[in-house]
Amino acid sequence: MNSALGRFLMVRHGRTTANANRVLMGGTDAPLLPASLEEAEQLGRNLALGSTTVIYSSDQPRALRTAHLIGAPGRLRPTPDEHLRERHFGRYTLSTFTDLEQEPAWPAVDTHYDVRPEGGESLRDVETRVFTRLLDLHSTLAPQITLTVVGHSTCWRLVEAVLNGRRHDPFDEPIPPPLTVLEHPRTALELLRDHI
Repeated sequence: MNSALGRFLMVRHGRTTANANRVLMGGTDAPLLPASLEEAEQLGRNLALGSTTVIYSSDQPRALRTAHLIGAPGRLRPTPDEHLRERHFGRYTLSTFTDLEQEPAWPAVDTHYDVRPEGGESLRDVETRVFTRLLDLHSTLAPQITLTVVGHSTCWRLVEAVLNGRRHDPFDEPIPPPLTVLEHPRTALELLRDHI
């Protein structure tokens, strides 16, 4: 990778109490677990993000707290961004995954691009929202700037699939563990254009 060109890093937020209890948070929030706070601090030290990096984060507290911890070693302050929020799951928000297994309509909501839950967003809605914002950030930043984004599992998986040359397949892709880092040259974000 050419060191003169910026990178793109996308990090899933740290593990929360709701993650531990297998609760679908969506647009709601839950605190990060103490171990996750320490792991995010360590990830920040390992990434060693410097002065040619900007951090954008979902404005949801679990992601924003993670972003602050990751940016702290380099004295980087994340910019909260509502366009990077987790998918709004509508009436399924705050359901446990055990309860969702009993919901007849849930598999279609979870896996089909154009199925929108009552009061929520489809996967295509999320993809359009997140991809449009990432492309906007990419086009406004100088080429040498590294763009670091802290967000959520749905957004992470949609971006990861396209940057690795495939379409997101919820049946075939596990949820990334908390604090998983996706890294590509920032120019790879151009691939998102074909999906909005």
